[in-house]
Amino acid sequence: MSIELKPMTQADMPALMNLFQLYLYDMSKYMHWPISKEGRFEFDENIVLAYFQQAGHHPYFIMSGSEVAGFALVRRYPYDADRIDMGQFFILGKFKRQGLGQAALKACLQRHPGDWQVRVLPKNTGAQSFWTKTIAALTNGTHQTSTGDYQGTEMTFIHFSSQSTLSSTT
Repeated sequence: MSIELKPMTQADMPALMNLFQLYLYDMSKYMHWPISKEGRFEFDENIVLAYFQQAGHHPYFIMSGSEVAGFALVRRYPYDADRIDMGQFFILGKFKRQGLGQAALKACLQRHPGDWQVRVLPKNTGAQSFWTKTIAALTNGTHQTSTGDYQGTEMTFIHFSSQSTLSSTT
């Protein structure tokens, strides 16, 4: 599957805000978030705004040809600036199970070499499976998994280095 990471600009923020609603919809299966009277998920918009306003934050559209297939929000982890964190990652349903997510992660790792982490909700078994399988394939199994708290929510953390990833897949 051929993909491209397209860096977002300030002008792309409204599109990302719309896509973020779809991301929150997917996550609501696990987080049980209610929707507002207007039919939207309410969230702290600073989560998204940070990717356009703060250093070390990199928002990307994941493109399949000329079509937006999802997004990857990459940042320096606020609790360990030496670690790169996949803040949020989303693939639209029609593009899932085609290798696009793995290709998008590999492209992110190539753009941002270093020590990485991905955080996953333990109950999100689909994401757990995707991330575990994808990272294991890209790192030849050289990753570590742990559980811990992230802002009051129990998460599974997967830590790995893009250096081993890039050398094993090139």
